[in-house]
Amino acid sequence: MRRSSAALLPHLGALAGALAALGAVASLSPAASSAAAATKRTCVAGAISTTTSPAGTEGEPTEAPAQPSPEGPCWAEVNPYPFGSEGVPVTGSTLPCSEFFSEAVPPGQCKLTVTSMAFRAWNRGLAATVPITGENEESSKNPYGVWTFNGTSWVPSPGFPGSSHCPGHTVLWAGKKDYWLIGDAAEVSWSGLCRFDGATLEWEELPLPPATLARVTEVRPSGEVALKPGEITSGACTAWNNCWFFGTYGTVVHWNGEVLADASPEPAQSWLDGEYTAAVGQPDLAGSPFGVAVSATGESFASETPLPGPEPGQAPPEIDVSAGGPFSPLSYTPPTSPQEGDPYRTDLVAVAFDSEGQGWVAGNPASLRLAPNRIHWLKEYRPAVHSLPAAPSPLAPVSTAGASTSCEGPPARRFTYSSPRNLGAIEPAGAYLWSSIGVIPGTGEALAGGRLQPKHGGTGTDPNEAASGEPVIARAACDGATTVTRFRTEDPTRSGTSATAVAADQEAPAQTGATAEVTAIAVNATNDAWAATSPGELVINPLEVLNRVEEPPHLYRLTNGLAPEAPAGNDEEERPLPPEEQPIEIIEPPLPEQVPTLDTVLKTRRVHRKAAVYAVKAALHRDGQNLSLYLTFRLRRATTLGAEGLRHGRVVSKARPRRFKGRTGLLVLSLNRQHWPTKVRFIG
Repeated sequence: MRRSSAALLPHLGALAGALAALGAVASLSPAASSAAAATKRTCVAGAISTTTSPAGTEGEPTEAPAQPSPEGPCWAEVNPYPFGSEGVPVTGSTLPCSEFFSEAVPPGQCKLTVTSMAFRAWNRGLAATVPITGENEESSKNPYGVWTFNGTSWVPSPGFPGSSHCPGHTVLWAGKKDYWLIGDAAEVSWSGLCRFDGATLEWEELPLPPATLARVTEVRPSGEVALKPGEITSGACTAWNNCWFFGTYGTVVHWNGEVLADASPEPAQSWLDGEYTAAVGQPDLAGSPFGVAVSATGESFASETPLPGPEPGQAPPEIDVSAGGPFSPLSYTPPTSPQEGDPYRTDLVAVAFDSEGQGWVAGNPASLRLAPNRIHWLKEYRPAVHSLPAAPSPLAPVSTAGASTSCEGPPARRFTYSSPRNLGAIEPAGAYLWSSIGVIPGTGEALAGGRLQPKHGGTGTDPNEAASGEPVIARAACDGATTVTRFRTEDPTRSGTSATAVAADQEAPAQTGATAEVTAIAVNATNDAWAATSPGELVINPLEVLNRVEEPPHLYRLTNGLAPEAPAGNDEEERPLPPEEQPIEIIEPPLPEQVPTLDTVLKTRRVHRKAAVYAVKAALHRDGQNLSLYLTFRLRRATTLGAEGLRHGRVVSKARPRRFKGRTGLLVLSLNRQHWPTKVRFIG
């Protein structure tokens, strides 16, 4: 275990800015903070939305207005881009942080890519960021992997120790003060978890329990004993001291406020060995906690074989629910595209709920994931039969009991996906894959983010056409209506031989390429939501592969020009005192000694002498990651003395007795945060 103190942060300027921003928000009145949030914004030029009715009739595309209005929220770009590689907004460069562009980008001028966002109120947000790399070499050099939003601006998380200590791609809240960064940027190693303790303003690195690592250890054909490739993928917290973390191979880990413990299913329950993909935890309207986790129908790192069901003919569970305690699987099967020997081929990849219990899930065809934290090509571990119709990528309403009974949602095949390499597949209207989803409070509707590969009518000679996608946001209503939004820009290839222009007005996707997608969606109110996109890469000339336009990541905010229609959050939370503030009772040293003496008439009597030890003082000392209690005292004469730290009557720390002969003495007790002493007594 390792803690990183805010006082030791190497980037003191960023820390000062973060704390100043947090202090500024704390001093704002609700009216002032609302006014700050209502800053006038401009709608994204070229954002195109298309609505499809419940019956499947597609309307005419509409462009965003110039300015947001109370009747018409729109997506506005956040500019300057807040997530810069030096902890400040990027104003000079438009390039993403990447190993491919490092020589072309001046230091401090590149844009980090958002991989995850989490809000507990419109003015209390989190974002996880990484550089985009091919083999993940650069991610360990990112000192600003976590950012916080205070209602006005994004600032680096105070004291973050850097991605070399805390690699991760998913951030989540735990109560009002704590938050976690989980996962691994490489997605193949079992990194520990990192927790920000809001009571002490410190980051803590927590290794995975030995029992967890043991269950993902294998003996390879070479005889080498090693961990299987995999990671903790997601988590759900219902309180600061009740968090559940999920990973590949059905891995589950629980945090109780003091320690991480393995909570994975028994090895015999093979139907629970799938790959968890997303989770959510929060209170309902009555304040009761609940959590939901979703998973896949197979394990992409293990094999192409789907999971078995708990009984023959049953689907493997894809939704687990909790009322604050352990998670239990539900019987729920999303829309899917069965084939012989593999009837359950839709993997749930995102989940969101509102406080009223209305939830939505997003699914992709089996084994397909979007990985925004590294350059990648999708690999279908369980490829579909070419002659089958395109598989669904559903957006489906759910409840904590399974399928929703109050919300119907869009048709099962409203969104589908067919790999461009499956040339024999029946062509869909477009190919959708999802990465994230949110529920719009008060409406029961969903906002989902991901990637769209449009159906092109070109000749196939354009490299951007064959293997590219673009970011897409879909809004899904309970009555089945959907609205798809795409971001457009001037086509930089128009003067060349490319055929990517999608309209006579020379517009093209704002981003395209192997990683172009919406990486994160967060929804706070009907007029307040966030969407982050990854970088793109556009080939200018198909005959010159290295002649490319690098497209930066973007951050968008949905707004109608008014303050968010949701209550502001605060940091008021009852928490136990941190160890450094918990009182430790010092039990008085031994009583004064009674020694026999002889008086002048040879009568024996006892004389009370003052205690050998007096003026006892206790002080906490920090040495890097270690905490110690220093007990200093003065001596009247030589004595032998030790000390013990007690917690609930049990010895949790000990300084062995030693002989003191001088005028002062010192005893040192090593302290453990998980076993903090409440009393200290002296021993002889």
